[in-house]
Amino acid sequence: MEWNDTGLVLAKGTFREYDVWLRVLFREHGVHTVFAFGGLHSRRRFVGCLDILNILDCHVAQSRNGRYEELCEAVLVRGPQRLRTMPSRQGLAVNCLKLLDSASVPVEAAGDAFRLMEESLVLLDSEAGAGPLMPLFFRLKCMALLGYAPDFLQCCLCRSPIGRESFFCVEEGGVLCRTCQGQCTGRSSGAVLSLTTLQMLQAVRLSWPLQWQGLQLDGQERRKVSLCLDGMLRYHVGIAWDRGHYIRI
Repeated sequence: MEWNDTGLVLAKGTFREYDVWLRVLFREHGVHTVFAFGGLHSRRRFVGCLDILNILDCHVAQSRNGRYEELCEAVLVRGPQRLRTMPSRQGLAVNCLKLLDSASVPVEAAGDAFRLMEESLVLLDSEAGAGPLMPLFFRLKCMALLGYAPDFLQCCLCRSPIGRESFFCVEEGGVLCRTCQGQCTGRSSGAVLSLTTLQMLQAVRLSWPLQWQGLQLDGQERRKVSLCLDGMLRYHVGIAWDRGHYIRI
């Protein structure tokens, strides 16, 4: 079986002397590990394009025994330039890549995941770059694509509209109105978020990275949002950031 698709390189490694393996997010086929035999020196089939963060036009074929997929040919579509020279921006980009690689994106969500990462790279590679909220927003949008991000403007239990600051409950996976918060028993993790913050999170959930420029939160609200989103990622998706890597828990 052979197919062509546009892919974004999430991870790269080498084996033997001249061969390369890649983790690639394909627009239509989802995340695959492919092997580029001779990838370290072939100028005809790969033209030096097999780098993390690059977007490629790929031709992939399954091996005869069906045990692996081979990257037969790849052509560079686009690769970031500015962020490769700026460690802080490159670190943000790699953090986003690692989350997508760990999230087990289903094939049906591959197109949206590809757009999320593609627009994030455009934003990071722009002259203005991305603000400090970009990693938080990326986590939220990634969870939304996986079906875990809530409606931030209605109670996750009774579905009543939220019209004031409210408690975001990690275990319930959403915002609680005052009535439902009082009825919840046991100790819940989360934080009280202002209505302005809830409206911003709702806008991020429904938009894409190129629309996130200019969004701001003060330090206290940012810490509370980080606490809630990281808690959601851990509790509902089963992914946590640990020592420079996202791990399954």
